[in-house]
Amino acid sequence: MRWTKVVAYIVREVEGKRQLLVLTHRDYPEAGLQVPAGTVDEGEGIEDALRREVTEETGLTNFKVVREIATYEWLHPITGNVHERHVFLLLAPQEAPDMWEWIETSGGAVPDHEGYVFCYYWADLDGEIELAGNFGDYLHAIR
Repeated sequence: MRWTKVVAYIVREVEGKRQLLVLTHRDYPEAGLQVPAGTVDEGEGIEDALRREVTEETGLTNFKVVREIATYEWLHPITGNVHERHVFLLLAPQEAPDMWEWIETSGGAVPDHEGYVFCYYWADLDGEIELAGNFGDYLHAIR
């Protein structure tokens, strides 16, 4: 099976240092460190999907899409599905907090108590960032 995906590298600058928004799953720490990402719905434009996924997964709405960094295929090692990944650079809104939790409910499709709890924080782009699922493959393009 083939899926079209979007991946968001959301950045900000604090005291002269660039930072990347990362998340962990509160209830599934084995999922590793990630960035906001998701599936493009049938008939949905790539950038529309990016905006929807970032809002659904973070609660952020005032971000700025800077550019698409890369499009590449990734083979899921467990399912064997091919993911066509579209990686984007975004600027964080000024009001984004330093840390927060967000319940991801697929845009309200599932109740809060069934949603994933994502724990967000900012990682220094000068430091070592090891993202799960090869989501960090294009971090070099924003460093």
